[in-house]
Amino acid sequence: MAKRENPVKEMREKQIKEAALMLFSEKGFHNTTVTQIAEAADLGKGTIYWYWKSKEDLAFSLVSDMLRDFLALIEEARDGEGTVIERFSGMVLKVADLYYKETDYLRLLWKFRVDRSYIFSEEYTEKVASYYVRMRKALEEMIVEGIGKGELKEVDPARTAFILLGIAEGLELEWLENEEELSMRDALVEVMGMLMAAIAK
Repeated sequence: MAKRENPVKEMREKQIKEAALMLFSEKGFHNTTVTQIAEAADLGKGTIYWYWKSKEDLAFSLVSDMLRDFLALIEEARDGEGTVIERFSGMVLKVADLYYKETDYLRLLWKFRVDRSYIFSEEYTEKVASYYVRMRKALEEMIVEGIGKGELKEVDPARTAFILLGIAEGLELEWLENEEELSMRDALVEVMGMLMAAIAK
């Protein structure tokens, strides 16, 4: 049986997330109350607790939305068809598009990453960290495949995965602080192309 959708539930979740994103970005996590989120979403405070058990749970849902999207693109590339380099290049373009589509979420994600041990309990901190572990693992598996197929040089797959993510994250910060001067899409495509060229056989 097909899963039945609930458009009212989805609409309310969207309202709440948009309100929370706006307030967390403007006021910070600790200076934002559930009451303020409810008022901004034009809903009763109790409605929020139908969807999330706490403000922390709601904040984590925003962070996980973004991380889930990034992870999905990497795993899609890992499991796709074609050469590893072709799949990696296609993934980079999709990731660049996601940056522009979800810029507000990305800004919030970085705020939470800086203070995540302060904002989130150990349970949520571990959940956030697990996304990055899965991203690195998927990249590592692509690199191992590329080496096995003779497409890539004998590099250390785990270290190379760390390097790829680290460079992307460094570009994220530079772009968020210099959006008028830096094209994230051009920079990401250029630097990842250089890295692939360096390790390609």
